Amino acid sequence: MPADSLPGALCIPLPASPGSTVSQADLDGKQARLHPGGSLPGARQVDPQGQPGGLLLSAPSLSTHTPSFQPKEALLSPWTSPLGTQAYVTTVYTSVVEDLTRNKQHRFIIVDQEFFRLWWDGVASAKQKVQVHELVAQRRLEFVLGGQVMHDEAVTHVDDQILQLTEGHGFLYETFGIQPQFSWQVYSFGASTTTPTLFALAGFSGHIISRIDYDLKVTMQQKQVSSEGAQRNIQSTGLGSWFGSLWPTKENGRELKRNSPCLVWALLPEVQGVASGPQGCDRQFFNASVQFASMDRLMNYINNWCLLGVRHTDYFQAIHSTHISWHIRNHHNLLPYSSGMPLQAWPRPTGFYASRSGLKGLAQRASALLYAGESMFTCFMLAPHRFLDRAWGLQQLQKLRWAVSEVQHHYTITGTHTPKVRDMFAEHLGTGMQGVCKLMASIIQDRPAAPSAGPGGHFAMVYHPLAWTVTTIVTPTADFPEVNLTDETGNPVPAQVWNSKEMPSAYDLLVLTTTPGLSYWYYIITPMRRAQKDTQETGASVDSTNQFGRRPRTNHRQVGRRLVHVENDCYSVFLDKDTNLMHSIWERQSNRTIQVTQEFMEYHDNSDEGQVSISNNYVFAPNGTAKPVSAAVKMEILEGQLLTEIRRCFYRTVNDRDPTYTIYSQLACGPPGADGELLCHRIEQEYRVGPLELNHEAIWRTSTHLNTTQVLYSDNNGYQMQRRAYKQYMVNTLTRVHPVVQSRLVLLSEQVHGVSSQGNGQMEDFFHRQLLIKQQWALSVNVTLNDTSVVHSVLWLLLGPSTLTRDLGQRSGVALQHRPVVLIRELSETTRVHPDFQQQEAVMLPPSLHLQILSIPGWTYNLNHTKHLQNLQKGEAVLLWLHHLYEKGQHPVLSQPVMVNLQSVLRSLGSVVSMEECSLTGTWDVGTLQRWSWKIQDGHQHRGLCAPGSGPDIAIHPKEIRTFFIHFQEQ
Repeated sequence: MPADSLPGALCIPLPASPGSTVSQADLDGKQARLHPGGSLPGARQVDPQGQPGGLLLSAPSLSTHTPSFQPKEALLSPWTSPLGTQAYVTTVYTSVVEDLTRNKQHRFIIVDQEFFRLWWDGVASAKQKVQVHELVAQRRLEFVLGGQVMHDEAVTHVDDQILQLTEGHGFLYETFGIQPQFSWQVYSFGASTTTPTLFALAGFSGHIISRIDYDLKVTMQQKQVSSEGAQRNIQSTGLGSWFGSLWPTKENGRELKRNSPCLVWALLPEVQGVASGPQGCDRQFFNASVQFASMDRLMNYINNWCLLGVRHTDYFQAIHSTHISWHIRNHHNLLPYSSGMPLQAWPRPTGFYASRSGLKGLAQRASALLYAGESMFTCFMLAPHRFLDRAWGLQQLQKLRWAVSEVQHHYTITGTHTPKVRDMFAEHLGTGMQGVCKLMASIIQDRPAAPSAGPGGHFAMVYHPLAWTVTTIVTPTADFPEVNLTDETGNPVPAQVWNSKEMPSAYDLLVLTTTPGLSYWYYIITPMRRAQKDTQETGASVDSTNQFGRRPRTNHRQVGRRLVHVENDCYSVFLDKDTNLMHSIWERQSNRTIQVTQEFMEYHDNSDEGQVSISNNYVFAPNGTAKPVSAAVKMEILEGQLLTEIRRCFYRTVNDRDPTYTIYSQLACGPPGADGELLCHRIEQEYRVGPLELNHEAIWRTSTHLNTTQVLYSDNNGYQMQRRAYKQYMVNTLTRVHPVVQSRLVLLSEQVHGVSSQGNGQMEDFFHRQLLIKQQWALSVNVTLNDTSVVHSVLWLLLGPSTLTRDLGQRSGVALQHRPVVLIRELSETTRVHPDFQQQEAVMLPPSLHLQILSIPGWTYNLNHTKHLQNLQKGEAVLLWLHHLYEKGQHPVLSQPVMVNLQSVLRSLGSVVSMEECSLTGTWDVGTLQRWSWKIQDGHQHRGLCAPGSGPDIAIHPKEIRTFFIHFQEQ
């Protein structure tokens, strides 16, 4: 690049560090360089009279006279390195530490702890660890954000965002005493209001984003709008609308060799003369000395005009000192991801909402298992027990924490990575889940002896991980169709049995169970003996089956003339026998019948490189509207005393042997009253999709006669409900949606996927995609999406008046995400059962509160920072998160603040001797945390972090998450 076309850095007369000065003489004669065609976006020219303006160069050295850029770690995907992940991070951090130790003017920033911890735990020598501690103390090696990874914001759940952030922060605090206060969240696909909310709760004061729509970004910068989480005061700013790759130049202006490492320059927006220009490059610091030498050369060139550099923190300090008032983009839509440059006709990527859907589902199931395992292990360790290696148990949980955390990476959970990386993460998740299952199995084996139940059957344990009483149907598997089922007291239990959908040679046993919070229930499953049959002893009932053959698709047939219906106490579902499709649903409480039809459909994609827009891992660019996928539909209805299931198979051609799509819809008959309302007021739909044909994308379309004007509401990372008034898939991204009319239709999803409203009263769920990507950039790095897998997940459909769906929607969503865990082992002569069984006391919360986590973190925390740095350990504690599920004004009763007494709530776990309220990730004492306060306009009110109370009684306000360390008396 010729010297006269290099984007220039502009000056600002602000000291780089305390005690340093910049005189007017230093500025005289320094010429501001302009971006071709005008001034550099986001920057202001230096006034001839020396008025402030321009760029704060990101990160000076310790010397106040020799500024430099601060390289930011850019290990975006070291998993794809031909060196291998371990070898790659070894070369990066070893060379960085070596260079920083040798060159006192250099600095480096680390973002993802995933990769640093691989080096720290498995490679770094004792000498290198001492050097790192010294560099951190000198503030030349800086950790920003501090999470295990830089998580995505479009397709991650709030639970997993908190987990990965806590994983990284716990490591940094325990190892270095570091408490990050600023983010570097620049690669996530879009920007959600959930993330800055969580960052504020974690103690952050500033937040940097980037990948949002460029026009929106420019508008927000011009109007000084901060994207902010609900009720949290945190300043969020975005990288400017320009970036570019620079090759370091010699001072005579000649370009260096083309194989010189590139330096990516990305501007932070100028605010009253304050801006920043961080630099770095993807996967280039495996030889840090080369990168630093190139930067030194470039800095010498830039220093012809600008004399200052600043740290990451200094940029926010400079903005904060301006005392300007900010407009708040509070509680608005997800800011959509955009990968194109300004003025380019690139589509907004939304394909990643369904890319590698199977991995998304596996990650969700692993997260749910981890949630259950954490509380089960914590409760077990707090109670007297006979055996269990605590260190081994904690190790199983830590492995799964790591696996669930790393998969939240913005290039992983989005499905924009290679098949090799997908397989690696699937292996990590599978291994972690297997370890936690072994831990759970070890816990249930630790039981006192009692008379034998005898061999020849199964012992099933049901663990309920939520802090409410929940009535639901669990499905253990048996090897025999004629089953006798008893609980731990020996009393018979109502059950239903049918052929397993997963294993043709096995049988699914459907058991109605009502389980209090964090409690177990035990069942004995034995084959019915001949003597029992002769005495007509009651066993599990066998359902009746009605077969409906394949019905070919006919466009001109009159529908709705021949209907069959199935029902429970809340709904009647009507099905058309001529099409085998759903026709309508009658809802008892409102006594209304809503026309509801559902069908699998497919979009066909552009694969021609000559097209302007081509679908790939990132982009959803269909060639026209969605088309029906099936030539024929087969239906089967299985009816039983507990549950009725409608099985429908969709065939691509009339003569296909196997269906491409399957949907299983279930209506359960629960007990009357409050205990059974969540079970009764849902239609569970389990879908299986695939394998797809090449360049096809699968959706599940739900059409109603409700007048919605194409407006729907969906959740934001499982945290807040937000209005989506869009026709396309651009920002309709998450899982829970409902048209807003007299009656509401609510779809709750087990995993994240895209949603859209293509027509009035209509909703599309984006499930799966298989693409042949011919673009050269994708082929060069093997980012292909030839995904031949079969994906499966679960939806819950709720229908009724708004009073009903507002009441049950939030709790139903959590109940779907965290269903009871069923563990089974074979009976033997040594299996023991209690003759005088008594259920343990439950952990119960009010219906508007959710036990977000109950965990033994395994780190040596101390919230007294001085004592922590002096390595004075207070001892192990239990980490507790409480989350108010409802938003202000959402429900007349459930949206009110809730008072709880933690000693009373947790009494079944032991005697609480002390409690400390802390920041979200457990590294700040709320009483000592002092976050910056930003001036805001528009009359917004922000609660901030609550002051710690003096006793066990605490108040939880709408959408609030409060974090505590609870110390129990040792038993």
